[in-house]
Amino acid sequence: MPKRIRRNYSIYIAPQIRGFYDDHGIAKAIDEKNAIELNPNDTDDKIYIYERQVKEWFLNRATKLVSGKNNGFLVLMLCLSYLEGVEQYIKGEESNGNGNSQSKVFFRNSMHRIYPNKFNNNELNCLYKEARCGLFHNGMVSGKILINLNYEDSVNIPDEDTIQINPLKFLIDIKQDFNRYLAKLKDNRNVLERRNFNYMFSNI
Repeated sequence: MPKRIRRNYSIYIAPQIRGFYDDHGIAKAIDEKNAIELNPNDTDDKIYIYERQVKEWFLNRATKLVSGKNNGFLVLMLCLSYLEGVEQYIKGEESNGNGNSQSKVFFRNSMHRIYPNKFNNNELNCLYKEARCGLFHNGMVSGKILINLNYEDSVNIPDEDTIQINPLKFLIDIKQDFNRYLAKLKDNRNVLERRNFNYMFSNI
């Protein structure tokens, strides 16, 4: 979820975007990079803040990491964290809302969106368990996961015991997916997408 503006002091709610409450108790944000004031309650400004958060704190950092030696697992972790998070904004609901975890479902939905008709649910359940749960719960992927920047496909499941991932190509696909989502959000005609995002995203 987004970073919340604090009552007693200002914080950065995105790189170079400082959020604070003024003397009248009104939430405000300043983009110090472009010297503009943002309204944390305005949908378009919220999209602007969200884009800066995801790109500058995560995706752009992953891009810098991916060419370095032994950074594949870090890049993979950043990629995997994107999948469930963005799906919450798309659907307009938390993956763990009402005490009912839909984490795996949201993960699968994102993968189906990025790679339509490529994987079945059983394969994605395995990817979720071996990669996502492995890294986030155990600190390392499970035995079926192989990563290599030379793999032809971003994600490939050649047999039931092997999942091949190219972190660079996977990251490229995710960045493209995010840009497509942003384009939808910025189009006022996409009422449902904007409403779902506006409902889920708040810095106050």
